[in-house]
Amino acid sequence: MNFKKIIIQFLFILLIFTACNSARNVRHSDKSPGNPTPSKLFHIPYVSPGTLNRPTMILVLHGDAPFNKPSYQYAIARKIAKENQNVVAVGVLRPGYTDSKGNRSEGERGEATGDNYTKEVLASIHHLATNLKKRYNPSKIVLVGHSGGAAISANLLAKYSSTYAAALLISCPCDVHRWRKHMKTLQDNAPIWDAKVNSLSPIEEIKHLDDDVKVIVVHGTNDKVVPISIANKYVKALQTNKKKVSFVALEGQGHEIAFNKKVFKLVKELIQ
Repeated sequence: MNFKKIIIQFLFILLIFTACNSARNVRHSDKSPGNPTPSKLFHIPYVSPGTLNRPTMILVLHGDAPFNKPSYQYAIARKIAKENQNVVAVGVLRPGYTDSKGNRSEGERGEATGDNYTKEVLASIHHLATNLKKRYNPSKIVLVGHSGGAAISANLLAKYSSTYAAALLISCPCDVHRWRKHMKTLQDNAPIWDAKVNSLSPIEEIKHLDDDVKVIVVHGTNDKVVPISIANKYVKALQTNKKKVSFVALEGQGHEIAFNKKVFKLVKELIQ
């Protein structure tokens, strides 16, 4: 009788161990497209169909999202991976943010007023890129950023120019100080826009860009959040400094253009 009990207990323990081990393998595996990987920054990699051979790796960064929990970066990355070959597209949840499913990235979110385009935020995202680079062995890394994510992407290009080959900057507040003054006016002179920030302004970092880095700026002509004049000024500064830049204005479009068909066509240009 005692021997039977011992056998039953042994089988029960073995069953629990197997179940826990299987759960652990599922939780930490990143071989399947769309499966999140463990990191200080929550992120989901999406892998294009077919075999990877030194793929293009694309990091997608969302905007400041003052009123919601951003998840659209995953949808953009998934679409990029689905529509292209030999690509790993990674939707990245910026430091301090929580997405719509409750996943959170470590770090300081700030007030979503352009106050977290800092060196610390850049270092955190660059650390993630470095780890992903070891995993996927990409031929190049491309940044795709919308709004505040575009400002961060531009700053990453300047700070770590040897790592990133190109960037697509969508609705970019690339002159941070001028943009914050605009937002103060737009929001009835709200005092929060007068607060001192440690953000890097992309227009002031242009001199650090490698000459070989390619930049595409895409902006809606009817953008009320970030006036197109800010994008124009940034592009002209790049041209003055003899950097490789293309400017695409989307006629009649506003700030939320991240899913515009033209955006995905421009991504294809940077992948090639």
